Amino acid sequence: MVLKGMMTRPSGSHRDQLVMAAIALTNLLAPGYSNGVRFTPPADPAETVSTANAVCEHFYRKQVPFTEDEAERLLGLAGRLHELLLDLADDDLPTAVPKINALLAEFPAQLHLSSTPPWSLHYQDHSASAVEGWQVGCGAALASWVSSGATQYISRCAAVRCDRVFFDDTRSGTRRFCSPRCQNRDKVRAYRLRQAIANANAN
Repeated sequence: MVLKGMMTRPSGSHRDQLVMAAIALTNLLAPGYSNGVRFTPPADPAETVSTANAVCEHFYRKQVPFTEDEAERLLGLAGRLHELLLDLADDDLPTAVPKINALLAEFPAQLHLSSTPPWSLHYQDHSASAVEGWQVGCGAALASWVSSGATQYISRCAAVRCDRVFFDDTRSGTRRFCSPRCQNRDKVRAYRLRQAIANANAN
């Protein structure tokens, strides 16, 4: 097994911030399971947009804000990114790569360097809508992570009934859960299973 510390380590660049934003965005807006219960994204467009803007502004303050008329497309993008991130977490690159290419083909990147320090490579010029811009940015950033081997830092929660994704920056890649809550749920589940086995053997 190759240790994650021996791979290209994310550095906190604009590219890496886009990947972190994609992870945060999908965990809050993609349907599935979270902390042991079925997760459904907000039905209210205003709440959807507010959630996305708060997440994305945390990683990139100059972003074009999402608008309510983009809410449906935004949820669609979150769902696509979530499926893609799960593929990467499972190291299923043959499935993930076509999905990345599809994201990039729909809205070609407009590569350019920032006009002021710190100099960083950007993937779109802000002339596109917020959904298009984040699709291009996240798709290009994930493509770069694939080519550099950094996708080994993307993991999925190991707890039952949770498919949230997280960034595992431990050197040995030993983090297994998206949150302390899921870690505690798993401990309780393992304890109850051991008790059930012990009781069955005693009878």
